[in-house]
Amino acid sequence: MHDAPLISPENKDSGAEIFASLPKVTLFVPLPADASTPEELRAATRSVVQALVDDHVVYAELRLPADSFPFSRDEALAAAAEGLEVPGIDARLVVHGEASEHAAGVVLSDLTKAPALREEFIPWEFDAASYDDVVAAVRAGATRLVHATDLIDDFSADLDGVRPGKASAWIRDRRIALTFAPLEELPAEELADHPLPLLQQLGFTCTVAGDKLSDVFVALSETFGYGLEEFFDLTIKAIENSFASEEDRQRLIEEEILPAYEKLADPEFAEDADGADDEEDLSATD
Repeated sequence: MHDAPLISPENKDSGAEIFASLPKVTLFVPLPADASTPEELRAATRSVVQALVDDHVVYAELRLPADSFPFSRDEALAAAAEGLEVPGIDARLVVHGEASEHAAGVVLSDLTKAPALREEFIPWEFDAASYDDVVAAVRAGATRLVHATDLIDDFSADLDGVRPGKASAWIRDRRIALTFAPLEELPAEELADHPLPLLQQLGFTCTVAGDKLSDVFVALSETFGYGLEEFFDLTIKAIENSFASEEDRQRLIEEEILPAYEKLADPEFAEDADGADDEEDLSATD
């Protein structure tokens, strides 16, 4: 567990520019499934990874539907792995169905495969389209749950507040990570109905993902009043629940994430950022 660095009051009301500059971690990035050749898949993967680098993502897990292409699974895995080789990011594959030496973990749709993965100590995640999916995946030993917005169907409310039920309390108490893509799971005008803030308040381990995490941060800030402390928490939760090794997690925290947030303890950081933006605007008009 890492406490957020003390944020200077001058930086508390940060906006899109500072959000964009923050180091980010995403555990859910779908790769396109329409490549016709390994070369196309390699190029598409490289393009996705470069966009993540441009958004200051320092660690990402990209989902590869390796059996969806008109070429072999091995060719798909090799091509996608080559596409990950972009400087400035630690990017890894999560593959559908079966483990691979090229991948950090697996996403399952068939829970009957879970025992074999557990036997080999291979982490896996599951897309939970309903509350029943959540229960089935947890019983099968899921390491992470994705899109589990229906988890709140297990909650009850009384005069003392909202309470998790038996299954949801198990998920919270064992810190099973929940990955949400808020801008994909709900229309922008309905984002206020997303359960993310409630789940965080109740102590669930939550992470966020999206095509561009800077846009997700801005939306969460505008809708829920999230600020730098909340984004630090989401980022730390994501890297701590990644499929990377503990050594790699700590390296990214100590070398990438903490130093960036520690800069925000400096009251002059926001002024410097604003000044840099002003200079860019002036140069654009010259």
